[in-house]
Amino acid sequence: MGNDKLKYANLKVGLTVFTGIAIFLTFIFLVGTEINIFNKTLRLKIFLGSVEGFSTGSMVTLGGLKIGSVDDIHFSQKEGVNGVDVAFTINAKYSPHITESSLATIKNKGLLGDKYIDISIGQDGEMPVADGSYLPLSESISLEKFTHKLEPMMDNLDTVLKNLHTISTNLTTDKSAIGVLLNDQKVGGELKSVIADLSSFTKAVSNQKGSLGKLAYDNSLYNNLNSITNNLDSITISLNQGKGTLGKLINEDGLYSEFHSISKRLDKLISKTENDSTMIGGLLNDGKFYKQFNALVKDLDKLLIDLKEHPDKYVQFSIF
Repeated sequence: MGNDKLKYANLKVGLTVFTGIAIFLTFIFLVGTEINIFNKTLRLKIFLGSVEGFSTGSMVTLGGLKIGSVDDIHFSQKEGVNGVDVAFTINAKYSPHITESSLATIKNKGLLGDKYIDISIGQDGEMPVADGSYLPLSESISLEKFTHKLEPMMDNLDTVLKNLHTISTNLTTDKSAIGVLLNDQKVGGELKSVIADLSSFTKAVSNQKGSLGKLAYDNSLYNNLNSITNNLDSITISLNQGKGTLGKLINEDGLYSEFHSISKRLDKLISKTENDSTMIGGLLNDGKFYKQFNALVKDLDKLLIDLKEHPDKYVQFSIF
């Protein structure tokens, strides 16, 4: 009987210690997750394309204050898109602050720390979200996304560095104009000579030497140009007002009508000369008539010459 009592006592002590340890671990778990078994809880979800480093027990905050933790992660499908459901449980006393305008954001504890879910505080007067609802996600910058976006920039930077290396290599050789300027002493000397000539030229202009220097600093050229401009302006005004012969030619329609009438008459006269029925037309258009007329003129000229030289052959006087 004594041994049985001893065994029974040891069993009670063991059960008591086991129960105490279980209660202690449960208490630690509840304190760590900030879930009180005597308080109501609210279960919400977010839908992700991938788990993005979450694990069961990841922290959930509301405006930076820890209110719960992730308790389930499983594959799911939403609106025909495959992904992962991340479910988390929070204390229901915070539910009035999680409304329709609240957004869930994935953040990191530091640059490389664990990920957690931060919920933005909703607006007053809005309806709190229901149990089991999905919270919309706010765009967040993660290290993975930042690295993914940084890769094209790094590729471009590598290309730029290669181009700079090529340019610097060409500059140290004679493969480019700048390289020639930097490395060829003859070209450098010629460039220095050109710069010296330009300096002398600008000094000469500044000292009013030569025609260009006088033109740059002498006001007489400007005054002459201004006078010519004023005269041209006066002439233009006079022409527009119909003054002078040229102004009348430009502005009076009568003179134009007279010129037009003369043009018509000349046109008629030219048309007649094109007809062989007139002497002028025959001279211009009929070669035979022109030759006969030319021969007649030559014979007449010979007759006049002979008349001057031998008048007695044509004129005779007799008294008796």
